[in-house]
Amino acid sequence: MRRTRRTLLWTAAVLTVGPIVGWLLLVSTGTVKKPGGSLQPPFDLSDRLSSIDVQERDGRRLAIFEDSGETFEFTGDELLAELAQRQKPLNPVLRVLDVTSATGVFWVVFGLLGQAVFMGRMIVQWWASERAKASIVPTAFWWLSLLGATMLMIYFIWRKEIVGFLGQCTGWGIYLRNLWLIYGKPAKGSDSR
Repeated sequence: MRRTRRTLLWTAAVLTVGPIVGWLLLVSTGTVKKPGGSLQPPFDLSDRLSSIDVQERDGRRLAIFEDSGETFEFTGDELLAELAQRQKPLNPVLRVLDVTSATGVFWVVFGLLGQAVFMGRMIVQWWASERAKASIVPTAFWWLSLLGATMLMIYFIWRKEIVGFLGQCTGWGIYLRNLWLIYGKPAKGSDSR
C-alpha cells in the first residue's frame, strides 16, 4: 500500500515540477525567450510572449521597446505605421493556429496532444464499460485525466488563458485524489493488520 501511494506522489510531483524545471532550463540555455525580456529584434511580437510598455510623457502616450540597450519610442500612429511597414505575409497554417513562428507551432501541437490524451480517457472508459457490459471507470481513466490536464495547464499558461487553466486545475486535484483512493486500498486477500 505505501509503495503504490509513494509512486503516485512521485508521479504527481514529476508532473507538477517537471514542466517548471524544463521551462527554466529552456530559458536559462536561451532556447526560449524569457517572458518580459528584451525583444530580438524590436517588434518581434510572436507567440503571445512579448509585451509593449506604454508610458505617458509630455501628455502623449508612447509605446516603449528596449533592445540591446537601445530604446525605441513611438506614438500610436507611428507604431501602427512601423508595424504595417514591417508586416510579413503570414503562412495560412500559422494564421489558423494563431501563432507566428515554429515555437508557436510546437506549443499548439503540445496543446493538441494534451487534448488528445484528455479525450483518450473517455475512449478508455467507454471501451472498458463495453467489455464489462456495465459502466465502470478504470484506473487508466484517472491517469490519462491527470496527464492530459497537466499538459493542458502548461499549454494554457503559455497562452495566458486563465479560463482554460482554471478549468483544468480544478479537475486535477480530483484526478489525483481518485488515484490516491485507488492505490490506498489493501490488495484482496492481504492481511490488513
